[in-house]
Amino acid sequence: MVETEHLFLRELEESDATFLMELDRDLEKIKYFPPPEESQSIDFQTHNIRRNQVYYQAFPGLGIWAAIEKEHGAFVGWFALKHLGKTKDIEIAYCIVEKFRRKHFATDMAKKLIDHGLNELGLERILGVVSEENVASRKILEHIGMTFDEKKMYNGKELLFYSISS
Repeated sequence: MVETEHLFLRELEESDATFLMELDRDLEKIKYFPPPEESQSIDFQTHNIRRNQVYYQAFPGLGIWAAIEKEHGAFVGWFALKHLGKTKDIEIAYCIVEKFRRKHFATDMAKKLIDHGLNELGLERILGVVSEENVASRKILEHIGMTFDEKKMYNGKELLFYSISS
């Protein structure tokens, strides 16, 4: 799987459920993408992890992965290359634990995932979808070479759509 100098990605495991619950309590994340109430249930997180494990098999090279710090083995967050909802479009997404933010982990891994998607998987285009207020994520998308395409409603929210093509 994809790795950088400081992180590696691995498939999500059921033991990651508590880490995912912690991320879903993070005030910075909630501000932009509020999770459903049931996200604080182990059963909910375990179900989503199992669903993602099926997704790995159905769509090799795509999915949501745990990001692990190489030095200490800490759970840093998650990164994804996955279908945008029920569309054929592929999006890059990520969520980093607060204490690991502002260390360039998201930028470095997002660059690697873009390269993986375009060059190894042969994807023609990858989207990045972000709330207009999420300036940090917008900067990351721009820094990794994505360009702003449009602002539009998606899942009841007005969001900014970025893209990069091969």
